[in-house]
Amino acid sequence: MRKYINMIGVAVASMSLLLLGAPGAHADDASFVRDAKALGFATNADNLISMARSACYFLYEGERFSSDPLRNNPPDRVAGRIMRYGNVDLNAANQFLAMSVAEYCPGLSYRLNS
Repeated sequence: MRKYINMIGVAVASMSLLLLGAPGAHADDASFVRDAKALGFATNADNLISMARSACYFLYEGERFSSDPLRNNPPDRVAGRIMRYGNVDLNAANQFLAMSVAEYCPGLSYRLNS
């Protein structure tokens, strides 16, 4: 039982590091919001940050469920969501996705190159 609990703890810690980056690193919300607004996003700061973190979540889910076409979220599908929710063009959505990954989940950067 103790071994099982330890395995769960390691899995949770690993997932946290994957999604949030190194423990000493932290996102610069103000510059992220400024850059997103420069791309044409008219949403308030809290929603932009939430959208960026959601993009990381959807990329991570795409990795977890890559063999399930109904749950797979490749980067182009995530960018499509950003485009719809942010009411921007695809170019701005792709740039927002790249910025989101760089700021909030750098461990998933390899997903953008696949």
